[in-house]
Amino acid sequence: MIMTRKKWSGIIVIITALILLWGATTQAIQAANEPILSDNMLVAVPYEENVSNVMVGEHGTVLLVDSIDDKEYTEMMSILYPNGTVDAQGQDIPGINNLAEVREQFIAEHMRAYSLVGEKTTEVKLSPFNISITDESNGEYSSLFYKASVGNDSFVFPSEWGNQSCGFISMSEKNIFIAYTDMGIWRIDSETMSAEKLSSDEYSGKAQAEISSEITKLHPDWYLTWVDGVNISPDGNYVVYRTNRDSIELNETSVWEIDLNTGEESQLINPAYNNDIVGFINDSNVVVGALSDTRMIDVNSKSAVNMDIPKLPNLRISDVKNENIVFSSYEEGSSNTTAFISSVNVSTGKVSEITRLSGYLDGEPRFSPSGSKVAVGYGEDPMVGVDDVMFVDLSTKSHDLLSNSLQNARAVKGHNARFLWIDDDAVLVDTQLGSETSSFLIKSQEEQ
Repeated sequence: MIMTRKKWSGIIVIITALILLWGATTQAIQAANEPILSDNMLVAVPYEENVSNVMVGEHGTVLLVDSIDDKEYTEMMSILYPNGTVDAQGQDIPGINNLAEVREQFIAEHMRAYSLVGEKTTEVKLSPFNISITDESNGEYSSLFYKASVGNDSFVFPSEWGNQSCGFISMSEKNIFIAYTDMGIWRIDSETMSAEKLSSDEYSGKAQAEISSEITKLHPDWYLTWVDGVNISPDGNYVVYRTNRDSIELNETSVWEIDLNTGEESQLINPAYNNDIVGFINDSNVVVGALSDTRMIDVNSKSAVNMDIPKLPNLRISDVKNENIVFSSYEEGSSNTTAFISSVNVSTGKVSEITRLSGYLDGEPRFSPSGSKVAVGYGEDPMVGVDDVMFVDLSTKSHDLLSNSLQNARAVKGHNARFLWIDDDAVLVDTQLGSETSSFLIKSQEEQ
């Protein structure tokens, strides 16, 4: 059900590697699946820093954030709750007396951030600060954030990023940092280290608690979601989000927008089923709905254009970027998925296939910052799982398998390959083989 409370995602530990010289094609998987080899090879150089998130500043600086990993989080929880968190009867066990203080100290000792210049990383000082936010479960509370400065650029991000209590999205290159919960949206000022609430606490003259009480009388299973699915437009002018505060029917939602320049908040789409927000496909058009009724909504004119997504079994829209889209499909009983990478005419909604990729695929392909390339977790054997990364260049339609592009192909082979883009020619990658995690800086041989 789309009304269930959103759970903030767990820590994603992603470690570093660079991919350069995309012009050389090392393997192409076209309709005939015939590989095209290249003389240009890459070498994998071991890399030590742990990176879970990447931020790019207004002036082009790059910040790599090393949040606490799963092992560190387990260690922290054992310190805070030495007797466990739940007893045999399922009741919560209280933690240590000075829990908040010890938790903050542990995070400060384990979180790190590094500036990246070329191949060199330099640790950056983190300055802690708190913002006051509100959610349904905790009411009003203080949430810990950090500020980091590199040259003329400033960055902010949550403590325990990836496991923080609130949602967080940013467009750091435009100095936009957004915290949100199911009860509101706040913009964080990186200079003053303070937060301003953007969303309203009322609708149609009624407060959140009053609306929730009224509708739950009609629908006992109904849960008020004041804010969900927050996205920032690529030009940095709008924030959009989904809500059910103005819905009458169970499972209907509307989409609202906030003008970041004026602060004006208004409804973008009337309440309806399948108003899930996929993301912005260009500066002004947000894609809504992930099935046969997928459409683009212009945040300026509020006009809608339907997209002619083909009818496919188990269809899923994975990502949109710069008038391109990735959607996937698989046949019942099959372990292989086909990802269709296509361009979209935003005026007509026509979808034109650029290329496709089939195999045992990670469900979260990611566009590069410009949308000209896609990285997909890839595997050939479902018994092994995702153990490589496939890079697709939309301009050449080439498919470059990371392990086939290296002198030592086994260097990056491993389960759970993960990746983050820095720019169109740089991506962060990590692999895990058994309990061992490997991290690499990957470069072309000719630049060694």
